Amino acid sequence: METKGKIFIVDDNEDVLLALNMLLEPHVEKIKVTTQPSRIEHFMTTFEPDVILLDMNFQRDAISGQEGFDCLERILAIDPEAVVLFMTAYADTEKAVRAIKAGATDFIPKPWEKEKLLATLSSAFKLRQSRQEVKRLQDI
Repeated sequence: METKGKIFIVDDNEDVLLALNMLLEPHVEKIKVTTQPSRIEHFMTTFEPDVILLDMNFQRDAISGQEGFDCLERILAIDPEAVVLFMTAYADTEKAVRAIKAGATDFIPKPWEKEKLLATLSSAFKLRQSRQEVKRLQDI
């Protein structure tokens, strides 16, 4: 995976954040992580990530994914061109389809397969670059 960019990871499990940080550090420019969905707006505006890895389930509700969908809506309100990859241990087709329809770019089941995760992230960074180029050309 040849990637240069900034990634923001939101997950309430610190072990997941540590594992992703160690896995992704050699492949990206900068990584910011938080266990607090309430910090999303802060990191979106101060860090301006290229790709967001977003857990679907937090403490309030362990399996429906609704908190993740609420977070996705907030992210897209701040940056409509955001590239968001949902992560969940409770993956099913219905949630995956709903996630894509809601604006997520892709859906990563936990536990992830390392090579597949890296390939998905590489594609996500390329998509972000394409979206930024289109926006730049439209602004000319």
